[in-house]
Amino acid sequence: MHIDSAMEVIRVLVAEDEEISAKAVGTMLERLGCVPDLVASGAEAVVSFRARQYDLVLMTWGLPVMDGFEATARIRALPRGQATPIVGTSAGRERAECIAAGMNDVMPKPFQIDKLRLTLSRWTAWMDERTKVEASIG
Repeated sequence: MHIDSAMEVIRVLVAEDEEISAKAVGTMLERLGCVPDLVASGAEAVVSFRARQYDLVLMTWGLPVMDGFEATARIRALPRGQATPIVGTSAGRERAECIAAGMNDVMPKPFQIDKLRLTLSRWTAWMDERTKVEASIG
């Protein structure tokens, strides 16, 4: 069984206003074979979502200009907005609050590569290297 590498690319929109956190999560996503697009405000997240197709959105709630909850609501109103998983990334917010705001799940900060792996596995078609090898054999 041949796996088409073009189909494996997972594009992730990361809405994170803390520059160090944004760079860290971007680097981790790249290490996992994803293509991250980093934005620093909720308004930028909405503009980016309109311009490109994403497999996953990682959205912090405390963004400038437009917070993550408002950005989530606006994304949900767009074509593809209901189908694209949005995962809240924040310390100090309750899961129920994020779900009520239209997010699919919550991934607590600080960002860690193992948490990203789990989130990617749960919400996208992403596979780690071991799973890819097993799929190509079986």
